[in-house]
Amino acid sequence: MTKVDNVRPASILIHGPRGAGKSTLGPLIANDLKWSFYDLDRLVEQDEDHLIQDIVAKVGWVGFRQLERRNFDDLIARVSHPFVLAVGGGFVAEGERFEALQEHFQERIWLDLPPQNQGGRIGKQMNQRPRLTTAVSWEKEFERLDLRRRPLDAALATITLDATRSVQELHQVLMRRFQRAD
Repeated sequence: MTKVDNVRPASILIHGPRGAGKSTLGPLIANDLKWSFYDLDRLVEQDEDHLIQDIVAKVGWVGFRQLERRNFDDLIARVSHPFVLAVGGGFVAEGERFEALQEHFQERIWLDLPPQNQGGRIGKQMNQRPRLTTAVSWEKEFERLDLRRRPLDAALATITLDATRSVQELHQVLMRRFQRAD
């Protein structure tokens, strides 16, 4: 983890691969800080009134990425208070959003989960998630995505956490960091 003084950040971004714990950790942090939590995937689903797999089946990944960008831009434009946002690895990999993420989020937490751990984390959800590549297996897909996304995730992160640890452990580490004097 990056070493800095304990500060309460302006807003927090949580990013990482599927199964890293973004959607579980984010609400815990937001609750402790008394902030709002948003999950970009859920915002897209709510906006489109469909699940991600149905959206991707209808408009493809390119169309889904456009919906992500639109929902991100809308969120940034309408929310003026500090908040926690979870985004999937594909959003960070979109180069045009990299600077916007750096600009809007003082803390950018990368939940670093090696490809060999992802399948065990998402388990039964694999059948409910659309494939991102043409890899012959989920394991190969996780490896392929990791090769492409890891350098971007690392470059964006102000905090890198080992996501093989439990969400509770990660939550404790972050809350110590964001501890503030009342």
